[in-house]
Amino acid sequence: MAPPISLFSTLFLTLLYFSQANDLINKICSQATNPSLCNQALGSDPRASRADLVGLGQIALEKSVAAARDVVSVVKSSGGGGAANVCMETCGRSIYDLNKCSDLLRSCGGASCKGDLQTRGSAASANVVTCEDAFGGGGPARLKGATKRAKELVNVFLVIANSF
Repeated sequence: MAPPISLFSTLFLTLLYFSQANDLINKICSQATNPSLCNQALGSDPRASRADLVGLGQIALEKSVAAARDVVSVVKSSGGGGAANVCMETCGRSIYDLNKCSDLLRSCGGASCKGDLQTRGSAASANVVTCEDAFGGGGPARLKGATKRAKELVNVFLVIANSF
């Protein structure tokens, strides 16, 4: 049986480690446009408890891509048309830029490509907005909520990118 002191040390270090990860999530989410969504999105992922900025960035990107795909699904269910085509094209560009951000994070680790991450992340957000704008306030009933979620998740990534 392990001496009580080493068990205590292990428990203390584990709690300290998870506390630091939660502090990072709280710091990021306090700067997001929707802190509640940020905490839910990052906190619900089991990888987040041991992630650094790069790891949180990857999680935020995955959630952003999924949200942009949800926007495309909502638009596809609307039946098509000019606005739907514009929306699907711009969301496709958004997904492309977000995937490029993921590639950049893996290849450069964040700090050395901060500008590229910010540029591509901002473009991804703008393309989601363009999608909603294409409908001129109309469009499928769920479109506004889906684009808002996508835009707010991209914002989480941008907060992380700005933190490098």
